[in-house]
Amino acid sequence: VYKIDRSFLFGSNSDDPKYDILNAIIIYISKYHDHENAENEMIRMLTDLFDKRINGAEKVMKLKSVYGLKITREVESEVKGLCTYADAIENEALLKGLKALVHSLKVYVSDFDELYTVVTKNEEYEKVSRETVMKYYNETTVNS
Repeated sequence: VYKIDRSFLFGSNSDDPKYDILNAIIIYISKYHDHENAENEMIRMLTDLFDKRINGAEKVMKLKSVYGLKITREVESEVKGLCTYADAIENEALLKGLKALVHSLKVYVSDFDELYTVVTKNEEYEKVSRETVMKYYNETTVNS
């Protein structure tokens, strides 16, 4: 249970002003449950909305056709933008991880071909190009 309330650390407020009401709902979406057969339509909809396997256009189409929502251009743009932003953040994190991996491996593996083979054994990087790995490989020096 999360709670938001007012409290005064110093002094008081005797005129009892009205405050805006804030409600927060936290819904945990699991990638392991069978959302297609979930009884709760909101859970099914939110799972579809946050499913990274579905692109923005497909999500908008599902929101309209499956869930019967009337989607404005603004909402459509937001859904597509959210997908693009999430993909960009994920890609940035993967590249940051790849850079750290290459820099760490270079300390122990001096041969590029061998290092590339090791990198591509990691399922996150199995399709990474030689050029991308080479970029990170060439930007570091190994201190002996």
